[in-house]
Amino acid sequence: MKVAVIGAKGMLGRTLCHVLSTRHELLAWDIEEIDITVRQQAIELLRAEQPELIINSAVFVNLEGCESEPDKAWRINAVGAQNLALAAQQTGSELLYISTDYIFDGKSDTDYDEVAQPNPLNQYGRSKLAGEQLSLQICPRTYVVRTAWLFGHAPNNYVERVLQAAATEGVVRMPVDQLESPTYTGHLAEAISNLMATGAYGIYNITGLGACTRAGFAQYVLQAARRSEAVEIVEATALKRFAERPRRSVLDCRLYQLVTGQSLPTWQQGVDAYLRQSTAP
Repeated sequence: MKVAVIGAKGMLGRTLCHVLSTRHELLAWDIEEIDITVRQQAIELLRAEQPELIINSAVFVNLEGCESEPDKAWRINAVGAQNLALAAQQTGSELLYISTDYIFDGKSDTDYDEVAQPNPLNQYGRSKLAGEQLSLQICPRTYVVRTAWLFGHAPNNYVERVLQAAATEGVVRMPVDQLESPTYTGHLAEAISNLMATGAYGIYNITGLGACTRAGFAQYVLQAARRSEAVEIVEATALKRFAERPRRSVLDCRLYQLVTGQSLPTWQQGVDAYLRQSTAP
């Protein structure tokens, strides 16, 4: 299959290219090759290449940046998604859109499944929800993959931030105001590859199984890395964040597992796999 990965230099995009390149013919495109916010250009570039699947992993993800620059958030996350969906529809391609748990408000005490009602709290979540809806409305051959709290082999990822804080400050300071499911990009890319083989279009939740707070994540990372530094709980208000975040945005991933017949690893297994890969010769 000829696959176009859009956002190929992002943390997930890089991992997708690594995983899919051994199985598919790949176009690894980022802003240098395609500007998804320029409709006609994006459509013409993809029409010329005729990919069988377009993966939209391009994103403006900085929460505070999305709040301060909502037009930029919507231009990339919503209009960009619309443009790629139009390109997929006009070229007869399949489409896979990467979405987020932040489309939910976090007020439920139960895990969100694929039919739970979205209610995003911030511009990032709103723009990503719009991207979901536009993709599905325009291109019927669309997979939407909702995931959460990605970490992978890229600068300043969450595991490295924990280890760097431990090394330089002797303590890791983290809040406990959110419960989410950390997701290793290597495991997510494999899951996406499995989903691509099904032809079963629709919305799927795919995250690391289980959930934790930022402090709980840091504690596990330090333990797995055999570090002795402590984790100190800090108040979320001390972090000077102005984008509201969902309190509990855990996703129910059973649909993916039933459709593909594949199980998902836990988030702890994701941390372990990340650390093994980071120390491999």
